[in-house]
Parts: sequence; structure tokens; C-alpha cells
Amino acid sequence: MCYNPSLEITGNILLVDDTPENLQLLSDVLIKLGYSVRTVTSGRMALKTAKVKRPDLILLDIKMPEMDGYQVCQAFKDDVDLQDIPIIFISAFDDTLDKVKAFWAGGVDYIVKPFQSEEVVVRLENQLTVQRHKQALRDEISRRKETEEMLYQSRALLASVLNSVSDGIAAVQSVRDPTTGDIVDFRCLVVNPVIAKLFNRSREELIGKLVLRRFVERVNPELFPKLADVVETGKTLDVEVSYPPEPDSLYQVNAIKLGDGFTITLRNISNK
Repeated sequence: MCYNPSLEITGNILLVDDTPENLQLLSDVLIKLGYSVRTVTSGRMALKTAKVKRPDLILLDIKMPEMDGYQVCQAFKDDVDLQDIPIIFISAFDDTLDKVKAFWAGGVDYIVKPFQSEEVVVRLENQLTVQRHKQALRDEISRRKETEEMLYQSRALLASVLNSVSDGIAAVQSVRDPTTGDIVDFRCLVVNPVIAKLFNRSREELIGKLVLRRFVERVNPELFPKLADVVETGKTLDVEVSYPPEPDSLYQVNAIKLGDGFTITLRNISNK
């Protein structure tokens, strides 16, 4: 197999075999290919070594003194910190029963001696690729959980702010005519209690509903086209509007474009 001197280290491999010649052969091949390799001659040493520095993969011989490969593999699977390390058995035993025992013990692959170094490397890299994909998936799940938690906290903070301020605050999205593209109404996305009270509705009754045009045109027929203009031009709207159901009421209306909609703030200035 060709040696690529520019190849970066691609994995941390632990070799476990009581025969020094076998360890040397595999170690030389893997090091030349850029792997970081450690070698031990017993199962007990393998467990101690793995605890000091966790390997990405273990190549494990079956026939060894004190603890055979099956026992070593089982010991790894019984250890919470080491149980998900992939173990590939390498053995001269070619009997089907031996292979079944290896997989039952928790091995992910089985290579029969004498082996070709190319076969070992291909099987090894295949398992490392599987582990990388699993780790990428775990990382993605972790990131999504963090994002969901941040989103939950942000929503809780937003809800707290919206519920505590004296101004009416809402965010809406444009609803357009499918033929002309003109804005025909606005869908409520966020509504705080102050605005809900002006509508004489609960927040749950307003969110997601098309109620803004009917409400606005009842208050001031000229206000709806001005709000649509905020979305179309990006110009901020800042006007004073009276609210007929409340005698002598006057509100400062401020609308700012947000995406294909706007945020709106209503401030009661009747007593100023």
C-alpha cells in the first residue's frame, strides 16, 4: 500500500494482541497511512490504556492469555465510558461459531488471519466513517437542543416584556392577493395584552387571524393603506390616531417594516 506523506492523522487506533510481530505489522501499516497507533499485549492493559486516552477504534485479537478477546470486548461493553468504542476482531479462527461469538460480544467486524493490510484498512476506515457520522448526528442533536432551549428562553423573555409594558405591541405579516400581489390584509403573529384589549379579544383569538384590516378601517379608513405602504416602501409610519370606542382617546401609532410585514406600537397619549 502506498504511503502518502502529506496525509493527516485520521484516527486514534488501539491494537490489542499478545504477539509482538502482529502488533508491529499492523502498527507499521497504520502509522504510514497517518493513523495514531498505540499497542498493548493484554486485555487488562487495553482497558487501562483506553481509560487514559480514549481510542476511536480497537483492533482486537481473540486468542490471548488471562482474558481472551471475547472477554475483553465484553469488559469494554460493560464500561459506560468505553462501551461505544467500535471493536474489530482479528483472529485465525475462521469458524462461523467464532464469528457469531465475536458479534454477540459486541464486535462490529471480524477479520480472519492471515489478512491483507488493505482489507484491514478498508474495514477500519468504514467503521471510523460510521462513528464520524454518528458523532455528527449527536452534535447536530445537541445543537438543536441548545437552539430550542435558547428559543424557549427568548420567547419566555419576549412574553414577559410584552405582558409588562403599557404600550400596545404587535407584529403582523402581509397577506397578498395571489393574482395582483397587492396587500389585502395582515395576519397577526405577535400580540400583547394591551392590543388584545383594544380588539376586545384574547391574544389566542387574534394570533394567526386576519382581523387587522377590519379593525383598522373601523378606527380610521385612511390608516390601512398607510400601513401597507410601510411594507411596500420600508418607510416608518408615525401618526396620531383617535380610537372612537374610547371618548377623547388618542394613540401614537408607530409602524416599522419587518420582513413582509411590520411591527406596530400603540401609545396612549390622551392625557398629554
